[in-house]
Amino acid sequence: MSKALKLENLYYKYDKENVLDNVSFDIEQSSFFVLLGLNGAGKSTLFALITRLLSLQEGTIHINDFPIKDYKNALKNMGIVFQEPTLDLDLTVRQNLYFYGSMQGLSFKETLKSIDNEIDNIGLREKLDTIVRDLNGGHRRRVEILRALINEPKILLLDEATVGLDVKSRFEIIDYIRDVVKQRGIAVLWITHLFDEIKEDDKAAIIKNGKIIENGIISEIISKHDKKTLSEVFKYLTK
Repeated sequence: MSKALKLENLYYKYDKENVLDNVSFDIEQSSFFVLLGLNGAGKSTLFALITRLLSLQEGTIHINDFPIKDYKNALKNMGIVFQEPTLDLDLTVRQNLYFYGSMQGLSFKETLKSIDNEIDNIGLREKLDTIVRDLNGGHRRRVEILRALINEPKILLLDEATVGLDVKSRFEIIDYIRDVVKQRGIAVLWITHLFDEIKEDDKAAIIKNGKIIENGIISEIISKHDKKTLSEVFKYLTK
């Protein structure tokens, strides 16, 4: 089976300093994968390479078997939610979604059909004609997630998607994303520094100083290091 995302031997330098050092991991189709690391560990650089905000220097990235340099095919297989908000605050939710759909080459009818498949699941039906500026942070993030699903991607990439949200909104969003994996069979790369968003049966990679220092099922990583919790393992590995 092809991989939803495959990274091999990635290196990246700012000036002469290695920010990513031989990073490799892959994500299976229809799976939830966590990249865990502190601020400055290299998560954002890695995300920028996958989404082509930065150009590859060394190594390879494949999205659903398409090399990242094949941007047209790689992009159509990705849904992206950036850490920083990217919605137009002066447009309605509907207008934001329609505009993105048109950028993906979809008609209003096709975009509406795609929206209708998820709008109730994510709790935005009553917000469609609300100006984004009038939404709270949790609802804005939901709009960005819904927007990222319009083109029916094979993999959904989310960079610190719950940062700044209240606890209730955080867990509603992550529960929704986990349901998307089950119901739609897509893969998810969930980038975070928050331990409470991770379950013991999740597969994860832990990154420190640009290197992957652990990669596997969380429960197995905990057992391997003879610890009781992921937090204890993380503190041990990153001290």
